[in-house]
Amino acid sequence: MKTATRDILYNEISRFNPITLEVSPEEPFQVQTELNTGSWLQTIEDLWSPEKKSGSNPSSGCIYIRGARPGQMLAITILDIELAEVGYTASSPSENLYSDWLRKNEWGIISKTVKIEGGVIYWSDRLKIPVQPMIGVMATAPAQGAPRTIENGPYGGNMDIQEVTIGNTLYLPVFVEGGLLHIGDVHAVMGDGEICGAGGIETRATITLQVSLQERPPEMLWPRLETPKEIISIGCSRPAEDAFRIALQEMIKWMVVDYGFSESDAFLLLGQILHARCTQFVDPLYTYICKVPKKYLCP
Repeated sequence: MKTATRDILYNEISRFNPITLEVSPEEPFQVQTELNTGSWLQTIEDLWSPEKKSGSNPSSGCIYIRGARPGQMLAITILDIELAEVGYTASSPSENLYSDWLRKNEWGIISKTVKIEGGVIYWSDRLKIPVQPMIGVMATAPAQGAPRTIENGPYGGNMDIQEVTIGNTLYLPVFVEGGLLHIGDVHAVMGDGEICGAGGIETRATITLQVSLQERPPEMLWPRLETPKEIISIGCSRPAEDAFRIALQEMIKWMVVDYGFSESDAFLLLGQILHARCTQFVDPLYTYICKVPKKYLCP
C-alpha cells in the first residue's frame, strides 16, 4: 500500500509544496502522521516543554489525487487510525486562553504523558479513558495563499472535529489540480473546545484512507462530513457565533438541495432536532459543527 511518511513535513497548506505521494481515486493508501509539536516524544518518560517544539501540526507531505480538478470535491473516507503507544497533553501560560479568570495562581507549564494501549489511554493508575481517535488537520490546497497548518477555512485545515474519524467521510473542495491533500495532527481523544491548546491526547498515528472524486455542489462553500447516521456541516470563524451561523447556513442549503426541504421548513425542523457544538476554541478561527440525524431528512 502506498504511504505518505514522516520523512517530509510541511507547515503550510500550499499549492507550491512538492508532491510526495500520488494516488488514484478509490485506491487505499496510508499516511504516517507526526506529533503536533515534532518528534520529541519517544517514551513514556518524555515530558513536554515549549523549547522542544519543532513544528505546529505538520502535514505528512502533499498528496496528489489523480484526476482531481477545480470544481470537484474529495470524498475522503477514513478506514483506520492506528495510534502510537504514547501521547501527551499540555498547556502553558502563552497558550492558555483562560488565565485571566480561571486561574487564581499561575500554573506555569503543565503537561502529562500517557500510555496508549489496547484501545485505552492510561491517565492514571485508577483512571482509564477509551480512545476516540480523530484527525485534527485535513485540507486541500487553496488556489490563493498558503495558510499555516494551524489555520482553517473553506479548504479544511486545522478544524479539530472529533467526527473526522474511522468510518466517516469528509468532503473537501478541490481548488487546484490534484487537490493536494494535507494531513496531520491526530489525537487519541479530545474534549470539546480543545481547551488545553495541545489537544486532546496528541500522538503519532498511521491512517488508512480512500478518496473518491465527486462534483462539488455549487452551494457548498465549506467542508462537509457524513457518518453512517448523520450529516454534519462545518463553519470556521470568530467570534464563535459567526462560526455557528456559517455551519447552520451550510446545513440548510444541504437539506434544501439534497433532501428536498424548503428553506423555511428546514429552519423550523432544525429548531427541534439540531445538534451543534464548538469543537475547538483555540485555533485562529473557531470551529462549529451542525449535526442532523439522517432519520429526520424526509420533508
